[in-house]
Amino acid sequence: MTFVFWVWRPGVSVCVLLLLYVCDGAEGVIRRHCDCYEEDMYVQKDIGGFIRCSLKPGLGPYAECTEITDLRSGLEEVFPDVRSLCILHSSSSLPADAFSHIPLLEHLYVDGSHLAKVTSGAFAGLSKLRFLHILVSSSWGGVNVTLEPGVFQGLSSLEELTLAGMSLALAPPALLDPLVGVRRLRVDRAGVRDLGELFCLLSPGMENLETLELPGSMVSSIQNGGCSGSNPWPTVVLSRIRILDLSGNPVRRVEPKSLAVFQNLSSLSLSMVDVWLGQLWGSGMGRVNKLYLSSYASRQFSPSLSDLCTLVVKHGVESLDLHLILITSFTAEDMKRCGPGLRQLSVTSEDLSGMDLRFWTGTGQIQGLVMVLTKLTNASFCSAGGGRVWNLTSLILHDNYLTEITTDQFSCMPLLERLDLSRNHISSLAHRALQGMPFLRVLDLTHNKISLLGKDDFEGLPALEVLLLEGNKISGGIAHGVFRRQHRLQDLSLGEIDIIYQLYLNMLFLGFPTKLQHLLIDTGPGTYLTVGHVPAPEVPMVLELRGKMIQSSDCDNNMFPMVRELKVGEGTKFDCSNDFLAPYFLNLESFEFSANPEKFATPYTTINQLRKLKRLKLTNLNFSNHTDPSVTFRNLTELRSLVLINCRLNFLTRSMFTDLVSLRVLRLYSESPLILLEGVFIPLLSLSTLVFDQVDFRCDCSNGWLLDWADNSRKTQDVAVVCIWHYQRLNFLSTMERLCQTEDDFLSYVSTTAAVCTLLCLALGYRFLCWPCVVLFFRLRGWVERHIGKRWWRRKRRMGGQWEELIEVEEGEEKEEEEVRYDAFVSFSSRDEAWVLGEMAPMLEEEGEPRLRLCLHHRDFEVGKGIVDNIAENIYCSRRTVCVLTRRYLRSDWCGLEMRVATHRLLSEHSHRLILIFLEHISPFELSAFHRLAKLARTRTYLDWPQDEDERVTFWERLRRNIAERDTDELHDPPEAS
Repeated sequence: MTFVFWVWRPGVSVCVLLLLYVCDGAEGVIRRHCDCYEEDMYVQKDIGGFIRCSLKPGLGPYAECTEITDLRSGLEEVFPDVRSLCILHSSSSLPADAFSHIPLLEHLYVDGSHLAKVTSGAFAGLSKLRFLHILVSSSWGGVNVTLEPGVFQGLSSLEELTLAGMSLALAPPALLDPLVGVRRLRVDRAGVRDLGELFCLLSPGMENLETLELPGSMVSSIQNGGCSGSNPWPTVVLSRIRILDLSGNPVRRVEPKSLAVFQNLSSLSLSMVDVWLGQLWGSGMGRVNKLYLSSYASRQFSPSLSDLCTLVVKHGVESLDLHLILITSFTAEDMKRCGPGLRQLSVTSEDLSGMDLRFWTGTGQIQGLVMVLTKLTNASFCSAGGGRVWNLTSLILHDNYLTEITTDQFSCMPLLERLDLSRNHISSLAHRALQGMPFLRVLDLTHNKISLLGKDDFEGLPALEVLLLEGNKISGGIAHGVFRRQHRLQDLSLGEIDIIYQLYLNMLFLGFPTKLQHLLIDTGPGTYLTVGHVPAPEVPMVLELRGKMIQSSDCDNNMFPMVRELKVGEGTKFDCSNDFLAPYFLNLESFEFSANPEKFATPYTTINQLRKLKRLKLTNLNFSNHTDPSVTFRNLTELRSLVLINCRLNFLTRSMFTDLVSLRVLRLYSESPLILLEGVFIPLLSLSTLVFDQVDFRCDCSNGWLLDWADNSRKTQDVAVVCIWHYQRLNFLSTMERLCQTEDDFLSYVSTTAAVCTLLCLALGYRFLCWPCVVLFFRLRGWVERHIGKRWWRRKRRMGGQWEELIEVEEGEEKEEEEVRYDAFVSFSSRDEAWVLGEMAPMLEEEGEPRLRLCLHHRDFEVGKGIVDNIAENIYCSRRTVCVLTRRYLRSDWCGLEMRVATHRLLSEHSHRLILIFLEHISPFELSAFHRLAKLARTRTYLDWPQDEDERVTFWERLRRNIAERDTDELHDPPEAS
C-alpha cells in the first residue's frame, strides 16, 4: 500500500500557525492519499494512472486520490489549481462543499462503492466543471443512493454527466433542472424497468442535450406511457437527441409509436431478447445513420438478414453493427434487400456457418466490414466474388481462425486503406498475397504464426504507413529488400526475430524511410544490429529493443541521433562497440532500460553524457559494486523524471543527485532494504513528487531526518512507506514520530504550549476581568488599611513609639469608629457637572439643616494621587454614595468603576448606603445591559429628579434626610420610584 503526503504552506495568519504548532507541532498539511502532477509527457508516464480514469488531455494539472475514507478531510490534500481530479473512496456520502476549494476543476471522476448519499451542494463552487463521472457499483442492479434536491445546483458549465451504478427510481423530480448546458448524459445501470422513468427525469431546459446513453438499466419494454401525473415525455428535449444508447437492456417489447419522438437520430443502440424487428420499424422513429443491435445474451436474438435489411432501408441506416446475434443465413440475395445505402457492416457472432463469402456482391456499396469472433476460417471474398470489384476501405478480421493468406486474396479491394488480421493463425503469406491494394496504409498482422518474410510479401503496398508484426516468431529469415517499397512507413514493429544473428536495417529497406517515427525490434540471443548507411530521418524517433543481447558495431550512423525515446526491454543488453549509448544518442530525451532480474546489469557510466535526457527509467541495475555510482546521473541538468526499480543500491547519497536541478519526479522501487543518508534530497530544488514504492526502511531514528525534510519542503509531495520493527511492518511516519521524539522536543513542546496558553489567558483576562480585578484589589487594600493598618498605628503611638508585640483586645472593648470625612461621595458624569455644582451642592452644603459635607471630584480629590486611589479612598471615607444617573453616566468607564467600588462596599458593610438619583428617565430595557445597576433599581428605592418646580422642595428634603440618617435600615418606601 502506498501512502502519499506532501507539505503545503499557504499564506495563513499568525494565530492559525500558532494553533497548528500547539496542536501538532507541524507547520504544514500532511497528505497521504493524493498525487498531483502537471501535464508533462515525461512526468505523466511515471506517476498517475492508478485509477481507471481517462484524464482528458489539456486539462492539467491532474490529481488522483485513493483509499479516502473521509472526503472532506481527504480532499484538502488537492492543490487549488487542479483541473482534473480522479477519486477512489469508501465514504458513504458526498458532503456539501466537498470540492469548493478547487474552483478551477473541469473534470471530476468519483468512484465510491460505499456511496449512499449525495448531499445538496456537494458540487458547490465548481462553476467551471465540464465533465462529471460518478461511479457507485459495477453490478447490473443499481444501488439505492439518496440524491438530495439541489445536488447539481451551480453546474452551469457542465457538458458531460455520467451516473453509473445508482438507482434513480427515487430521484427528486427536478434533479437535472440546473444542467441546462449538458450535451452528453449517461445513466448506466440505473435499475429501472420502464424507459419512461428515465426520460421523465430530463428537464425541459436541457435543450443542448445531444447524446443520451442509458445502458444496462434493466429496461424490458419501451412504452409511450408518459410520466407520472399524466404528464407527457419532455418531447422538446427528446426530439433534439442525436445519439441514443439503450444497449445492455433486455428489451422484449417495443410498442408502436413509442420512439416517434426521435426524428433526428444519427445513432441508435439496442439490445434485444426475442424481438421481431417489425416492432422497430413500427416504433415511429425517423432516419438513423448508425444502428447497433445486440443480443442481451448469446443466442437470445436471432433475426433474419432480410428483416435486418428491411430495417436498414426503412430508416436509411448507413452503418449496421450486429453483436452476438445469431444469423443463420448470410447470402448475396439477402444482402440485396439492404439496398445501396448501407456503407458500414460489423458482425460479431459466435456462429456464421451460413455465411456465403459472396454476400458482399448483393450490395457493392459497403466500404467498411468488421467480422470479429465469427470463427471465420477462409477470407477469400475476392475469389468468391467472381472478379467483381469491391470498394471496401476498411476490413477488420481479427480474432478468427484464418490460417493463410492466398495469392491475390484481396486484389478485388483496390481502395482498401486498413486491413486488420491480428490474432489469427496465419502461418505464411503466399506469393503476391497482398497485391492489388495500392492505398493500404495500415496492416496489422500481430499475434499470428508467420515465420518467414519473403522479398515480395509487401511489394504491392507502396502507401503503407503502419506495419505491425509483433507477436510472430520469425525464425525462417527476413529477405533483403522486404520493405523496399514502403517509403512512407511511420510505424514498424518486427516480431521475435529468432536464429538471425545479423540484422541489417539498411538491407531490409534498401533506402531507409525518412518518416519513420516508431521502430520495434525483438531479437533472439546474440543478435548484431547494423544500421548501415541510411539517410537521416526527418522526424524524431522512438526505438524499442527487445531480446537477450543486441550489439551494434556501427552506432555512428544517421538514425541514432534522431532517436528521442529509447526503450530497452527486460533482460536486453544493448552495446554500441562496448560504449553503450554515448556519444551516439546525444539527442535522447527518454530512456528506459530493464536488465534481467536474475542477473543484475552493471550501471553504464556513459548515461551522464546524455545531457538532453528528460526521462530516465532504470530497472535491475547493480550500483553496489561500482566505485562511484554518482557519476551515472552527473550532468543531467534537464532530467525531469527518474525511476529506479529494483536497483541494487547500498545507499543513496547527496552526490548522486547534485546535478539534477530540474528533477520533478523521483520514484524508488526496491525489494531490498534501502539506506538514505541525511540530506540526500536537498540538491533536488525542483522536486515535486517523491515516491517510495514497495521500499522498506528500518524503524531507526537515523532515518528520522526524512520527516524533517518532508515537513520543511515547500513543493514536494512525498510517499510515506512502511518500516521494519521487531519483524513487523509498521507505518514509517507514525512509528518514527513515536520512537524518535527526544526529551528536548517534548520540553520545547510543553514550554511553547504553556507560553501560548498564558498569553491567551492574559488577553482574555484583560478583556473581561480588568475592572473587577481593579475593584477587588482596592477593596482588599482598603480592608487591610482599616482593620490592620490604623489599629497598628494607634497601638504604636500609645506605646510611646516602641516596637512591641500587639496584645489581643480584651473582650467587651468597643471598636473605635473609623474616621469619616464626608457625608456623601457624589458619583456623576463630567457632562452632568453643571447640575451637581449649580443645583445639588448649594442646596445640601449651604442651605438647610443639617448642612452636609459632599465629596466632589474637582474639589476634594488629592492632587498627584492616582484617580483609582482617589476614588477608592474617598468612597471608603464617606457615609453614603450618591450616584447621579444619566445615559452619559452609563457610558462612562470611570463612573462604572465608582459604581463597582460603592457596590462592593455596600455588600461588605451594611452601614453604608447607596442612593440612586435618576436625573433623566431611563427605561428598564436600557438598564438591562447593566446587570448590577438594574438589580439595585429593582430592589432599592431610588429618587427621580422632578420636572415640576413645586415638587423639588420635597426632593431636596428627602435627599438630605437619607444622607444625614445614621441607621442602616433600608428606606421603608415601596420599591417603585418615589
